[in-house]
Amino acid sequence: MDRQLARALALAAGLACGVVASPASAFERQWHAGLDAGGAALDAGDRSLGFGGGAHLGYGLDDAWNAMLEVDVTRHPSQSMTVASGAVGVAYTLDVLRWVPYLGVLGGGYWLGDGATSRTAPGVQLALGVDYQCTRHFALGAQLRLHQVFAAEPLGTTSYATTFARAEWTWGY
Repeated sequence: MDRQLARALALAAGLACGVVASPASAFERQWHAGLDAGGAALDAGDRSLGFGGGAHLGYGLDDAWNAMLEVDVTRHPSQSMTVASGAVGVAYTLDVLRWVPYLGVLGGGYWLGDGATSRTAPGVQLALGVDYQCTRHFALGAQLRLHQVFAAEPLGTTSYATTFARAEWTWGY
């Protein structure tokens, strides 16, 4: 990503949070729903960069643990491949005032299609992210998810990564 674009995005996110700033932190029984967008890398024979987005839903089981539901779709033009996934899991969160880093483990299913053929496969995900709670009801964040897809041959077991910027609405507590 171009440095000027990255700086502009960081400035825009900071301004968006600064305009609506108030005390915020994570709570048990707190719902999170949001949208994600960013890049992806698929290692299916050779590395294929792509783009995509998705949606997520989370629920605070207690102060430290969240249930997670993540769905996304990415497109990889160099391989004419589309990857869709849906997964559920749990994340351990470390509530540090407005910054909320988390580490999650999810399991789910994948659909991989290249225009001529498609296949489904199970997989697992490791999610590493951080959210900045602008207010009690709005957060911005970033997430890296490492995927392991257990597809049948000829694709076979495939590594996949997504890096998404996230915006979410939070409620309940």
